[in-house]
Amino acid sequence: MKYKLRQPVLSDKQEFLAFISEWGDEKLIIPAAVQLKGRSYEQFISELPLREKGLIDMDKLVPDNTYILVDKKNHIYGALNFRHTLNDYLMQFGGHVGYGIRPSERGKGFGNMILKEGLEIAKKFGLDKVLITCDEQNIPSARVIQGNGGKFENKVYKNDGWIHRYWVNLK
Repeated sequence: MKYKLRQPVLSDKQEFLAFISEWGDEKLIIPAAVQLKGRSYEQFISELPLREKGLIDMDKLVPDNTYILVDKKNHIYGALNFRHTLNDYLMQFGGHVGYGIRPSERGKGFGNMILKEGLEIAKKFGLDKVLITCDEQNIPSARVIQGNGGKFENKVYKNDGWIHRYWVNLK
């Protein structure tokens, strides 16, 4: 397989930091789960197993898994965060799946590839349907979601813009 979705590891550090830095101030599209937010990369990696079990900041977070889409040389094309369940905030604004494609790799089909893999992960966790959201102005993401079976439910207002909510049936 030319590309694969896998969890990040310590040896990805330099590539991961380059991946993150490519966004600049465009932090809304990169999944929040892969933003370092003042943490070292090593801290980020050490927290992944705890996050998977829901043991970090349980009042605000739900159990989740973080993945990166890489090629054989471990070049990172995108990142995906899968949330096992939804809390009130995620039900309104975040959904089960958050993903982002490296700015220099957009428009090449990686969004479709990463979301398709994310939906397979959701099936393995036993979900029948998945909520996916995107900002109203993020037309490419909306197309990817719709292309993977996303049915528009509604839009909700958050801080400074509208969030579109889509459901994907997995059965």
